[in-house]
Amino acid sequence: MKYRVLMMVTVACMLLVFAGCGGGGGGTGRYTLPGELPTGGTGTGSSTGTGVSGETDPEALTLSAWDDFKYGAHSSAIAKFNQVLGTANITDRQKAEAYNGLGWAQTKSSGAESAISAFSQASSLLDEARVGLAAAMIQRGQRSGFLQAIQLLEQVNLGNTATRFTSTHPIGVSNAEAHALLAFAYFWRASPGDDAKARNQITVARTEDPATDSSVAQIYQTLRSLGLSGI
Repeated sequence: MKYRVLMMVTVACMLLVFAGCGGGGGGTGRYTLPGELPTGGTGTGSSTGTGVSGETDPEALTLSAWDDFKYGAHSSAIAKFNQVLGTANITDRQKAEAYNGLGWAQTKSSGAESAISAFSQASSLLDEARVGLAAAMIQRGQRSGFLQAIQLLEQVNLGNTATRFTSTHPIGVSNAEAHALLAFAYFWRASPGDDAKARNQITVARTEDPATDSSVAQIYQTLRSLGLSGI
């Protein structure tokens, strides 16, 4: 069991750090390996220093923050998302959008676990935040985290293999990766019927992403080596 958990967490790290930004809603094709995980900084951001804008409109600030994110200026994005959150009289939706962006910028800057608080603030409204929070909970490698991850991913309706996850922002997570993530979590939970659910999810993911060097392939190979049959 210890070997099984360690193997899963290792592959989860490769999938969930989401290093590098794509130009759209799909995967990036390049993930941070465990030895490359960022260690510096807390990822909490600030409303002062690099990235502060004179803009006060929350919608414009959020768009500017995502532009920074897209080009890898994660500290600046963090500062701007925090600036949105410090704006008076923003709506619940604007607040959720800012927390979601903050979570992804923190993930890029310091790793998925640093973003748990931000994603939690947005996950009641936004699918991107649900996927991000699920990723962070799996990366912890705890049973309660895997159970929460399944709940979150099923809220995105990924339990239905016909569902396509399409991100609004360039977070670097493809539909195939989202389904592979759920396959991973189902197999770990190991409740009655979960092997079949994991098999269905990873089959869909591999059909869409058959590359041999992708994060989907990493999860596929790990599930095979850990005994998932029929794949």
